[in-house]
Amino acid sequence: MRARVLVADTLDAAGVERLRAEPELEVEVRTGLGREALVEAIPAYDGLVVRSSTQVTAEVLEAGKRLRVVGRAGVGVDNIDVEAATRRGVLVVNAPEGNTLAAAEHTLAMLLAAARWIPQAHASLVRDHQWDRKRFMGVQLQGKVLGVVGLGRIGSEVARRARALGMRVLAYDPFIGPERAGELGVELRELEAIYPEADAFTLHTPLTEQTRHLLGAEAFARMKRGVILVNCARGGLVDEAALLAALESGQVRAAALDVFEEEPPRSSPLLEHPHVVATPHLGASTHEAQLHVALEIAEQVARALKGEPVAHAVNAPGLPPELARQLEPYVRLAQKLGELFTGWASGAGAFWPRVEVVYSGSIASRDVRPLTNALLVGLLQPVLQEAVNAVNAPVLARQRQLRVNEVREADGGGPGRITVRAGGDAPGSEGLRGGAEAAPVGGRSSGPPQVSGTVDDAGRPILVAVDGYPVHVSSTGHVLLAYNRDQPGVIGAVGTLLGQSGVNIAFMQVGRRRPGEEAVMVLGLDNPIPDPVARRLREFDELWHVVIARW
Repeated sequence: MRARVLVADTLDAAGVERLRAEPELEVEVRTGLGREALVEAIPAYDGLVVRSSTQVTAEVLEAGKRLRVVGRAGVGVDNIDVEAATRRGVLVVNAPEGNTLAAAEHTLAMLLAAARWIPQAHASLVRDHQWDRKRFMGVQLQGKVLGVVGLGRIGSEVARRARALGMRVLAYDPFIGPERAGELGVELRELEAIYPEADAFTLHTPLTEQTRHLLGAEAFARMKRGVILVNCARGGLVDEAALLAALESGQVRAAALDVFEEEPPRSSPLLEHPHVVATPHLGASTHEAQLHVALEIAEQVARALKGEPVAHAVNAPGLPPELARQLEPYVRLAQKLGELFTGWASGAGAFWPRVEVVYSGSIASRDVRPLTNALLVGLLQPVLQEAVNAVNAPVLARQRQLRVNEVREADGGGPGRITVRAGGDAPGSEGLRGGAEAAPVGGRSSGPPQVSGTVDDAGRPILVAVDGYPVHVSSTGHVLLAYNRDQPGVIGAVGTLLGQSGVNIAFMQVGRRRPGEEAVMVLGLDNPIPDPVARRLREFDELWHVVIARW
């Protein structure tokens, strides 16, 4: 019996033909189905292909008793309930590469338009019939400095094209090493070091809790006066109120925006500002991009239905049944430790190209490959725009020159424990770039960063140590981690500030070795810390290496 595929949104004909070329597949195109109609139709299909219009809800997935794969012809999967798909054992795949060049070209087009006031000059001439050459004096890009935040697929292509225009490119990406930067011909810098040098900024990073409002009032104040900002990535990366103020003051010369915090931006005053170039999220809107994503998603869906490996799975495949019961709690733990380590280590202002994971106790003698894959997902997901899962995480890690060394420390079958640390001092490990004895970063005096965890009897992840300082964190949610001076009044001052700001502390853990020295505090929070409050915490003399993350 042939597998049936439903194409529910308009897809380039080449993609449909690619699916129909598979003798094992029967393909039907039925676009414009409403919720009820889709729920009624989906039980007859093994595969579903959508773009952004069709909503693949938990109800749809529940009705799709035969459904094995959902393909999104594009990058974002906001219209797919990925969690429900995972629970149902439905593979979700996307097409993240097909629109890379379109997005990169749109970014350069927006930069050029903002540098030369092209939309404003066009409106003046065509709409107002004005021949005003002096009013629209622009700037040339040759010889200027472009700051690129995020060197993934799109950011790398933008960097290449900017260099072809004669621009010098400074880039910030904590998961890109010097070898990759050298290949691209860019200079790696810390973000704060790029602010005063860049004549233009472009953003190519995912929107996470750490990157929301990455560029706000404080960042704009540090930039070179007259900077041009381009954002074709995610609207929430920029504090739009702060951007408007910077445009009004002239600190930002022009802003070119393809994305907004609210889409469509019905009431945004930015749309009325004369120094703003705006487009309605057109980064992937080219005929070629739509052709490429159609072919890419067709390939992914066909391979999935034939039981072949796929390159762009959004949700990780389940564990083999014989390993599921023993390892699933540790898979969750490994991913959480990876996410926490990325925040903790990158908060130190350093790039760690080599990470060591130590498996000890009951899990040291098992097949830990699923755990290492889950760790890679946690390490990479906070810093990449594309979805990361256990299938593509090893490939993405190799592309990013991130190496994970596995170490097993059997200790008589005690409770399983996972430790993630930068560099490595195990026999045969090459260690941290520059040597494992590199100078402490950000005030840390206990060596390279590391986090450790285990699971309790109920299978819940427990954070048990940060940089070797013992803690016990079982609750999940928002957390504040920081080094603090172990002296009276410090914890009280932190609690007072958070309380005054409306942030409720759910729990507090403080790890220390000796009284009166340094300690590590971990605060569980009921709600996220606002950016101004985080900045005030980082100004405390008694605190250092303040990181806001999730556990």
